[in-house]
Amino acid sequence: MKQHFNTKTIVITGLLLALEIVFQLIGNYLQIGPANINLSLVPVVIAGFVGGPISAAILGFFNGIMALLSPSTIGFFMPMSPVGTVIVCLLKCTIAGVVSSLVYHGFRKLAKGKFSLIPAHIGTPIAAALVPIINTGLFILGSFIFFRDWIFDGRDVLGAWGFILIGVVGWNFLIELGSTVVLSTITNEILLTREAIQR
Repeated sequence: MKQHFNTKTIVITGLLLALEIVFQLIGNYLQIGPANINLSLVPVVIAGFVGGPISAAILGFFNGIMALLSPSTIGFFMPMSPVGTVIVCLLKCTIAGVVSSLVYHGFRKLAKGKFSLIPAHIGTPIAAALVPIINTGLFILGSFIFFRDWIFDGRDVLGAWGFILIGVVGWNFLIELGSTVVLSTITNEILLTREAIQR
């Protein structure tokens, strides 16, 4: 049973990784106005739901590698701080995936235990939202740690915060948050329904 579970998790992780790469490539060219449509966080969320924290960490790490290899990262952030760029890119989505998975499975356990009045499905959108929130939050934190000189160049503290939140993050975050929550929730509900039917 353990071997079967491990094999299943590896296969699921591999399939979601391939989907993540495709979504990342599509996101480079798919735009609404100035905002890129990044769907590559959806496989990270689903990996955490289906495969667990390790699966989510793997997909989050590869998401960071793809972000690290993007032309904008290499041309813009890397010259300012190579070490900081690597740390931020590799850790932000990895941590986000793990936390999201732990929260999701925590809600599932609560729903089956003594807190059975809590609907298990409420954890799905909450956990899905955590990935873009933590991913973007750690990017902002990393920017203030590693790219501080550039952010504060000619700006006061409030102006720098406004610039990073609106100018750098802006609409991308809102679109990323909405698409990740909606697509992850729908996909997970379909998977749970199929699992229930098979039982």
